[in-house]
Amino acid sequence: IMFFLFCISVLPAAAASKIGVVDIQLLQEESSQFQEVRDRLQKRADELKAKLSRESSDLAKLEQEYEKQSMMLSLDAKETKRRELEKKKRYYNYLFEEYNRELKEAEMEATRAMSRQIRSVLADIGKSGGFTIILDSSAPGLLYEQGAVDVTKEVIKALDRQ
Repeated sequence: IMFFLFCISVLPAAAASKIGVVDIQLLQEESSQFQEVRDRLQKRADELKAKLSRESSDLAKLEQEYEKQSMMLSLDAKETKRRELEKKKRYYNYLFEEYNRELKEAEMEATRAMSRQIRSVLADIGKSGGFTIILDSSAPGLLYEQGAVDVTKEVIKALDRQ
């Protein structure tokens, strides 16, 4: 009897709820905002990759010179060349790590910024549309939804207007 009374008391609240869903994956694919961010990150990654490539070719040249000249060099000159080569390798490794860190930070900042924008747009849509909750339709916990309003296209349009 208690369960029955509980179900009756919850029923009106559930009936008044309005649930929305948004497909974040589709949003990422179709939103020009996401595409601009993705393009900007890719451009930066390409720039850093080109710098690393130049450093790598310089390092390879230095290694080739060392191998060619090692038989003809005195012990002191050979040691100097070897130290120069080691210094160049350390510098290359430092650049590699630094560029990777820079890209990860840029990606995290872009993700945070886009998340803030999406949350803001979803809050506006939720309030204006009278939604009780808006869920990610591709989220692992959402296995089934019926009667939920898909607001993905509306979110894409709102993001692209910003």
